[in-house]
Amino acid sequence: MKQDCSNMSSLKTVEITAERKNTIWRKVARLFHIRAFGTTLKNTLRVPMTDLYHPAFRKHSHYPSISKRFRGLLSLSMEACTGCRKCERICPNNTIIMHEREVDGKIYRFPGYFAARCMFCGLCEEACDRQFAIRHTNEFEEAGYSRMQTYYPPERMWDMWDRHLQPKVKAGITHAAVPDKKRDGQYGIKPVKVSAERKIEIENAEKAAKKAKAAAAAAARKKKTE
Repeated sequence: MKQDCSNMSSLKTVEITAERKNTIWRKVARLFHIRAFGTTLKNTLRVPMTDLYHPAFRKHSHYPSISKRFRGLLSLSMEACTGCRKCERICPNNTIIMHEREVDGKIYRFPGYFAARCMFCGLCEEACDRQFAIRHTNEFEEAGYSRMQTYYPPERMWDMWDRHLQPKVKAGITHAAVPDKKRDGQYGIKPVKVSAERKIEIENAEKAAKKAKAAAAAAARKKKTE
């Protein structure tokens, strides 16, 4: 086949620019990185765009800069929880586990959960029939040296309620959970009948958990010293 070369003359020729000469000033600038230092000096006096993270610097930063509807670590109202297990059933990750605790000589059922496994979906809040007896807080710091440190038994959830949600309830920022007046007991929680053998098992399990927590803390301290 013959190629049509009639338009070849109309094509523009490509001009190759000559390479810059390596003058003495260029060699000096390349040796001492003058252009890079110029960029560094230009940005030295600029105001930083990031916020300080640690809670010790709250006065000097916008910590915590989170929305009002943020779903953080869970808290629990001891006066309102009925132990109905709705939050345990609806949890998609099987994060919530029910525990039995003794309050004023009676055994009651309360939820605990693994914060490292929680997906913070808020389904446990919606399923609660006591107007959010279990509720998310604005706290998000859940780091630890072991997996057991990311587990929140009922005691830690009660403490989260007292520290983060109860002040908001008193200030009128959020509504209080409704105590269950139909149930027996001082705290409005349905008591669970437990045998003496079951009580001994619960005590042994709590002792084993405390020993494991103490061993994990000792191992963490040993690593720090090493």
